[in-house]
Amino acid sequence: MLMFPHLPSSSSSSSLTSLSLTSPQSGSGRAPPIRDPDCVSEEEDQQPYPALAPLAFFCLKQTTRPRNWCLRFVCNPYPFHVSMLVILLNCVTLGMFQPCEDVTCQSEWCRILQVLDDCIFAFFAVEMIIKMVALGIFGPNCYLGDKWNQLDFVIVMAGVMEYSLDGHNASLSAIRTVRVLRPLRAINRVPSMRILVTLLLDTLPMLGNVLLLCFFVFFIFGIVGVQLWAGLLRNRCFLGEDVKAMYNLTINDYYMSEEGEDSPFICSAARENGMLRCNDVPSYTEGGVECSLSAPHQSGASVNGCINWNRYYNVCRPGQFNPHKGAVNFDNIGYAWIAIFQVITLEGWVDIMYYVMDAHSFYNFIYFILLIIVGSFFMINLCLVVIATQFSETKQRENALMREQRARYMSNDSTLASYSEPGSCYEEMLRYISHLYRKLTRRLQRIYSGWHRCSKQGCPDFPLPRHLLQLFRGDPEAFPGQPRDIVSPTCPGSSPRSPPGGTCPEHLPREASRRHPKQMPEPPQLAPLDGGDFRGVRSRGRRRGVVEYKNGAFQAWKDFREKLKRIVESKYFNRGIMIAILVNTLSMGIEYHEQPEELTDVLEISNIVFTSMFVLEMGFMLLAFGLFGYIRNPYNIFDSIIVIISVWEIIGQSDGGLSVLRTFRLLRVLKLVRFLPALRRQLVVLMKTMDNVATFCMLLMLFIFTFSILGMHLFGCKFGLQMENGDTIPDRKNFDTLLWAIVTVFQILTQEDWNVVLYNGMASTSPWAALYFVALMTFGNYVLFNLLVAILVEGFQAEGDANRSESDDEKKSDNFEEDEKVEQLRDTELKMYSLMMTANGHVDPRGSMAPPIIMRTAATPMPTPKSSLGPESVLGDDLMSQVLGLSEAGSGHAESRRASATSLEPLPYDQRSVVSDVKRGPDTLGLFINQCLGHGCPILVLEGRYLRELHNMKPRWCKEHEDWNLYLFSPESRLRVWCKATISHKLFDHVVLVFIFLNCITIALERPGIDPTSPERMFLSVSNYVFTVIFLAEMAIKVIALGFCFGKQTYLQSTWNILDGLLVFVSLVDILVTVAFTSENKILGILRVLRLLRTLRPLRVISRAPGLKLVVETLITSLRPIGNIVLICCAFFIVFGILGVQLFKGKFYHCEGLDTKNITNKSDCLQANYRWIRRKYNFDNLVQALMSLFVLSCKDGWVNIMYDGLDAVAVDQQPVRNHNPWMLLYFISFLLIVSFFVLNMFVGVVVENFHKCRQDQEEEEARLREEKRLKMIEKKRRKAKQRPYYADYSPLRLSIHTLCTSHYLDLFITFIICINVFTMSIEHYNQPQYLEEVLKYCNYVFTFIFIIEALLKLAAFGIHRFFKDRWNQLDIAIVALSIMGITLEELKMNAALPINPTIIRIMRVLRIARVLKLLKMATGMRALLDTVMQALPQVGNLGLLFMLLFFIYAALGVELFGKLECSEKNPCEGLSRHATFDNFGMAFLTLFRVSTGDNWNGIMKDTLRECHPEEGHCLSYLPLVSPIYFVTFVLMAQFVLVNVVVAVLMKHLEESNKEAKEDAEMDAEIAMEMAMETQRKLSTTSSNNSSVGGTYVGPCPNSPEEVRRMVL
Repeated sequence: MLMFPHLPSSSSSSSLTSLSLTSPQSGSGRAPPIRDPDCVSEEEDQQPYPALAPLAFFCLKQTTRPRNWCLRFVCNPYPFHVSMLVILLNCVTLGMFQPCEDVTCQSEWCRILQVLDDCIFAFFAVEMIIKMVALGIFGPNCYLGDKWNQLDFVIVMAGVMEYSLDGHNASLSAIRTVRVLRPLRAINRVPSMRILVTLLLDTLPMLGNVLLLCFFVFFIFGIVGVQLWAGLLRNRCFLGEDVKAMYNLTINDYYMSEEGEDSPFICSAARENGMLRCNDVPSYTEGGVECSLSAPHQSGASVNGCINWNRYYNVCRPGQFNPHKGAVNFDNIGYAWIAIFQVITLEGWVDIMYYVMDAHSFYNFIYFILLIIVGSFFMINLCLVVIATQFSETKQRENALMREQRARYMSNDSTLASYSEPGSCYEEMLRYISHLYRKLTRRLQRIYSGWHRCSKQGCPDFPLPRHLLQLFRGDPEAFPGQPRDIVSPTCPGSSPRSPPGGTCPEHLPREASRRHPKQMPEPPQLAPLDGGDFRGVRSRGRRRGVVEYKNGAFQAWKDFREKLKRIVESKYFNRGIMIAILVNTLSMGIEYHEQPEELTDVLEISNIVFTSMFVLEMGFMLLAFGLFGYIRNPYNIFDSIIVIISVWEIIGQSDGGLSVLRTFRLLRVLKLVRFLPALRRQLVVLMKTMDNVATFCMLLMLFIFTFSILGMHLFGCKFGLQMENGDTIPDRKNFDTLLWAIVTVFQILTQEDWNVVLYNGMASTSPWAALYFVALMTFGNYVLFNLLVAILVEGFQAEGDANRSESDDEKKSDNFEEDEKVEQLRDTELKMYSLMMTANGHVDPRGSMAPPIIMRTAATPMPTPKSSLGPESVLGDDLMSQVLGLSEAGSGHAESRRASATSLEPLPYDQRSVVSDVKRGPDTLGLFINQCLGHGCPILVLEGRYLRELHNMKPRWCKEHEDWNLYLFSPESRLRVWCKATISHKLFDHVVLVFIFLNCITIALERPGIDPTSPERMFLSVSNYVFTVIFLAEMAIKVIALGFCFGKQTYLQSTWNILDGLLVFVSLVDILVTVAFTSENKILGILRVLRLLRTLRPLRVISRAPGLKLVVETLITSLRPIGNIVLICCAFFIVFGILGVQLFKGKFYHCEGLDTKNITNKSDCLQANYRWIRRKYNFDNLVQALMSLFVLSCKDGWVNIMYDGLDAVAVDQQPVRNHNPWMLLYFISFLLIVSFFVLNMFVGVVVENFHKCRQDQEEEEARLREEKRLKMIEKKRRKAKQRPYYADYSPLRLSIHTLCTSHYLDLFITFIICINVFTMSIEHYNQPQYLEEVLKYCNYVFTFIFIIEALLKLAAFGIHRFFKDRWNQLDIAIVALSIMGITLEELKMNAALPINPTIIRIMRVLRIARVLKLLKMATGMRALLDTVMQALPQVGNLGLLFMLLFFIYAALGVELFGKLECSEKNPCEGLSRHATFDNFGMAFLTLFRVSTGDNWNGIMKDTLRECHPEEGHCLSYLPLVSPIYFVTFVLMAQFVLVNVVVAVLMKHLEESNKEAKEDAEMDAEIAMEMAMETQRKLSTTSSNNSSVGGTYVGPCPNSPEEVRRMVL
């Protein structure tokens, strides 16, 4: 496939075959295809390869010698394989590059690699030349006509340049780096990968619009950042001018904290309102003691005590350095973009925000939160939405093509027999092996029986009795007198494609009895059927005895197997196994560090017990189903592998050491999946997407490999840390070897600490290194990983659509034969399903009800596979046959089918017969009802009877007062009537909402540190009582009006009312407890709990806001499928958690002290009086392991946990750096499986459920859209028929109008705005004076142009029409702002008025609005923005829900963590003076930070602190509450709510695409109508020879040319 350009007429694969088939030299011996002689020139007819260019290099024909050889080479598949091998070899040689040693290439190893590299280059150069000769160079079907060949050409040319410049001492590094593109050639050689990449390229036009939008955002926010904060992050507190000289000091010029430039002290100048001033510099410390004395006035005077020199750092001015090695600043647009990109990736953004808040103003957080909402939540998700939408469209297109091909096959009956869709590769192999096995056994039986007879009788050969052989072959003649259709040559377990002889002898008699119970003969007596049946008549009697004896043994064996089968398939057996798995999981999960010896022994014994149980289960199933019946289900193979490994482990463990195989026990947890039907559906989706996911993984590996090699070339051996003793050790995130380069690239793709690598890269090379990291993040994270999400989303949607379309197909299909064909084709697709849907892969139809395959509710209509209990399904048949009691033969058939029902093939008789009986006969239907009543239906009747009896037992008074509410208020009661009128009043809910909001304000004012005697505390307490009374009154009114609990539409019938009632109840208990126990301390805990529950009051808002209610109900309905994903997650978490405990328990301890270099273990540490500390995130027991894994799965802080795992040596041993690099496999496999794959299924589930919930609304929306469309058409028609408004203009005004409406004016203005944006973006910190002057005059010019444009438009359109257009309003606003800005600047320059410079700065920032004019031209981007605008109402509801969630958690956070303080005893990793829970506002900001996932694990670590006795206000239960608080918040904010945003955007993007198509159709329709009308008018005009005069001068509004242009 690689050898050819993509031919325009067909795919590359078909071009390959066409080339090879049409070539006479290719050895196929076939003549070229017959073609129409009229269409082909004589010369072309001679061409062996008609698809290719006849001439190459202007002289080489296809038959000329060198080209002929080249063409033959290109058509041959072997060079393709060689090329692939060379690419792999090249990857190996590239990976062996060692940047630290191979700089000068002196070593032997490096020279060998160099030679290999030269050979590889030569191979590719020769391959390129051969292809060029074969195909020609330029042209559609020539070498450079194909994109992949162009990539090859660039790589070879770069190599040529490298070799040509080798001796000229030129800088080769830039050209050498092009080598890293060589592995990309592999894409073209792997077809599935090429399809995926092509699909990505399909999304580029749409992605281009998203990128343009990003560009917009970057420009706007970047220019604002530069205008506001250029140079501010350089601010430092310097010493006064003469302090250093006066006292002869050797201290720093400016204040630096202990961490140095890693956490700089950025001060705020006097004119700014920043949070840090120079007087906030902490005191100077000496020996751990704070100094407080001032310096003496004379320099020589002595002072008793230490001087606080830090108080002299009192001048705040810009220094030389920016934070983080100069990487973070807003000094120019480039650095501003790097900072903005960092904020959008949500990694390390809070540091930038805190620096800016310190230097400029606290309120700068608005800029960053806006940037995150616009950039991260909208734009990045738009990227995902575009890729997912495009992916599903492309997939649908491919599927449609496949369906067309299938229809073409099905229309031709002769091909139908041969064409049936193959099953999975595994099934095909299994079928073939079983076929060979059957052949072998038959042959062996023949040989054995012949040998047996010959040894006894001396006869030449004796085959098995023909009767048995016929039975084995499924010959209908085996039972004379029976109709031929009874014994079908296919058995239920084999497909129509089974090889001859692939039959199941033991099933056939039962099959026959199933259909013809009366005609069925006795078990076959082996009597001769005709004279020639047996050779050697004399020994007939003896042989008959032997066979009869064998038959008896065979029957006993069959009965034994049947009983075993019943046991194995009984629900009790399955439940027993399921319980055993659960108990076994529990026994594996209770291991922990420092567990007692007895527990270890008990666990070992339990392991042996469980292993023997599973061995028994496997043995039973093997005996029951036979080897092929057993391995037909992939689940059983999985089980058997686990059992074999477990047994091997127990045998191998006798020497006392723990084996690696122990970890395989954990896979038993995954056995549970087969017993949980709802989970299996998710797994089916996973399996269906596996092929795409595997291709994606290959693409990802290629991508990571390419960037790793590039990183090694750019940054190899450049990331080093200077130690105090002068040694340099490499940074842990480095590119020094291929392994660590891959780990670093993978880490950057997970977005964890990628900014640290960026800072190192920029500091060690140049600021341009940022391009590498931005490219890696953009392509890796926002394109590749979004493609993975797209694959999963498409998998869920396609599965749902398939089930919906199948149900539609059933309604439409009326032709039985057609149905049969569809059944056959669909059958193989259902095999995987049926395996998933039944516990053992063997259907159990004996129960009175077949097991429910997938639970189905009204709330979540889960799509079920085709094998649900419909009339056309196998299970349905079995069930109906039993219920109808169609003789015992039915159960016989069921038993016989059980062994092979795994594949759910169509039955060999008419499946509809049973059901049609039910449909036809009233007697059978009566029988059916009787059977039902006899088995299980009377429950309903009984329930009704009990209810009636209960009703009869009521006292008479109660019966008479049934319609009285609470038995107190009659329907006519004035109070009840008034209450009903009150709650039905439209203002009632609004008034309650107002009180809820007021209550929210008082909740927000709460904080732990309020003095109990202060007026604030009094006010809050009183307001609490007031609100409790108000809500109690509301509840009372509702109860009186509606009734409390019995009856329809009573208060407690609504879930939202139950919530309200609970909140009122909690408030009452809170007040009662407070009043009753004012003095006692022990009741404080209860009080605190009640106060925490008070924070839930805002939840009342939900039921009173309809949009919000819809979103919440959507989320609640998707809870169940989300629950399934959570279960799959839990399975993986438990497996990895137990594995983590096995690997790392007791190893996550380290010694903390001043010098730990020589310490190797715990005892050394304690001898040196250091502390032996356990890390916060560890694997000492399953709970700790799950917490650590949750942090890992959120990808925040996972790198540090991974480093701890790599460094772990053994229990009570000091960690050693990179002690065990193999542990990388554990962490990276967990991230790939859980973080990237399973957690992304959340998106799929939420999107699919959102679409389902929207289906009800869609019909209404479609109707409204149709109405809107009709109105629009009518409006446009009227407008087209009206006389244009400019018909009466004077010639001058008409020419101005023509200018204003022309396309060229728009282009000119766009060009001007682009130049203006460029001039705004070249402003920077410390810019020279002349540049400022130039920019000022440029601004004057631009403002003048915009004024002229606005005046021209005013003149052309008139004031009223001018202001009706939104774009014109924007133009006027821009002009007004520009004039104001210039005026203020001039006034300040001339010192006419004292003007605050901040105002001028704001005016300059507002110039950015000019960029928005560009939107008028960018139609694709405007469509995207329209999508976002349409989605805003729903996203607004989501925002409200976010606010509610944040509000409740912020209020809770203030109550729980309000008193946590950072000190030297309790150092903080996440909390700081910027991130606290001191008050509601700061808690809100901190939670926003947690929701973006930036260092939330550090904040949680700080709240996990243990209480010391001296801390009075510490809460002892924080270590328990804190993980629950943070994990629930992160789950809701990061996983569920953000995914609903994706779902909303996806839906609206699809709708806007639909609307755009409809609009285009509508315009075309109107244009056609107008054209026809104009034509008619013209014809009537010419026929009447009359003309209408008018004052209109100018082009005809609807001339044919104009209409034609509109149509085109």
